[in-house]
Amino acid sequence: MFDTREKQLADLDIAYEAFMETTRNISAENFFTPLGDWTPRDIAAHFIGWNRITLAGCSALREGAEPFYFYDGTNDYRKINARFFEQFPSTDRDELLKEIAVTKNALDDYLKTIPESEWELDTDVIHYRGSPATIARCVDSLIRDYRKHRQEIIDGFPEN
Repeated sequence: MFDTREKQLADLDIAYEAFMETTRNISAENFFTPLGDWTPRDIAAHFIGWNRITLAGCSALREGAEPFYFYDGTNDYRKINARFFEQFPSTDRDELLKEIAVTKNALDDYLKTIPESEWELDTDVIHYRGSPATIARCVDSLIRDYRKHRQEIIDGFPEN
């Protein structure tokens, strides 16, 4: 259903690097300018948190347990994201981007330890959308999220 572990890890790196470059290149003013409900600053805090909880969620799945954040899935993770905005309140872009990098590296290091045989293993944990929750699905969600938020920034600030 999903790509191999190596392909997904490569796609995650590409999506992450593109997001980071886009965020580095927007003006200081635009870093705090709303894009709908969020600013790029908020999106940065979002990724610090999501890199962390994706690692925790993958670890839970390997144990056959439901990731703790699934409870907020049908709410579009609004409670989880609001907590990240408070938990990572910095307004220093460089500090936030550095923390995204630290958490992304920790996630990468963990994901590289997972055998390919466990990547799409069905451990009887059901995603809130109804299909099996797998490590591959968690990684795919994060890849799509990096791409989506990068595009949101590009669309919101076409002059950059």
